[in-house]
Amino acid sequence: MMCSWKSFLLAASVTVLLLHFGGETEASNFDCCLRYTENVIHPRYIVGFTQQLANEACDINAIIFHTKRKLAVCADPKRIWVKQAVRILSQRVKKM
Repeated sequence: MMCSWKSFLLAASVTVLLLHFGGETEASNFDCCLRYTENVIHPRYIVGFTQQLANEACDINAIIFHTKRKLAVCADPKRIWVKQAVRILSQRVKKM
């Protein structure tokens, strides 16, 4: 019985590590953005966004774009393309 408990703990630890380090530019409901994507995402592929603030629970400011493919992508809020995408998305919401 002790062996199966150790196996369970090992499997759980590996799973947590894979989830945490598997996509450093992706975010989820319980993660913080650790770095920004290098890719520019066209606004037509983005369905929404949230803002991450460094003065709350995370280390960096970020815009987390939510894509049609159900991905969450961390972007640098200082980049021009990010500001433009946020403006476009905010205008979409106002039209509704």
